[in-house]
Order: sequence, then C-alpha cells, then structure tokens
Amino acid sequence: MALTGKKLPFAVLSTAVLCGVAFVGSVYYLRAQGLPCSHLTPLTVLATMAAFLMSICFRQMARYKERPQRWILAACLAVAALALVLDFRYVRHYRDACDGLGQGVPLLK
Repeated sequence: MALTGKKLPFAVLSTAVLCGVAFVGSVYYLRAQGLPCSHLTPLTVLATMAAFLMSICFRQMARYKERPQRWILAACLAVAALALVLDFRYVRHYRDACDGLGQGVPLLK
C-alpha cells in the first residue's frame, strides 16, 4: 500500500478490478432502457461472476494477512455481494413475466 510503503499484490488488485467491473456491468444492465427480458441472461452471468468473485475474496483473505490488503478484500467482498443481490432481485422480479411473454400469456402485473 502507498501508506506503508508496500505494493499491493497483483492478485488483490486484479480481484478489486474484477469486482468493480462486475458491479459496473450490473448497474449498466439494471439501468438500461428497453425490454427487461433482454437483460436477464447478462445479469444471470454477472450474478454468477459476482458469486465466484466472493469465493475468491474469501480465499485471498486466508492468504493475505496484512490489514490494508484485508480491508481492500473486504470492500471487494461487499461490492460483489451487492452486485449479486441486485442482480438476483432483478432477475427474480422479471423472470415470470418474461417467461409469460415468451409463451404468449398477457402480463397481469
């Protein structure tokens, strides 16, 4: 870290970047205009990626013991968990309606 004079390990830095990419991708698809049914597949993939990144964060917390690295990993864990929850709620909310559209059933909601 810059405050202690030590460099941040590449693994922690790459995990942080990937968590940021997953979160930005989730926000992009959640706020995109258009039919929500077209966003379900990318959001499902992003939710899976966020869950995988959470597992990587937990594994790296066991490996890196210094406080600044653990704080960065904890922040990455929180960002990935937030992305997972937001994606899950969106997909769960629109899944039945989109399945009904695919079968020609009118929406009641």
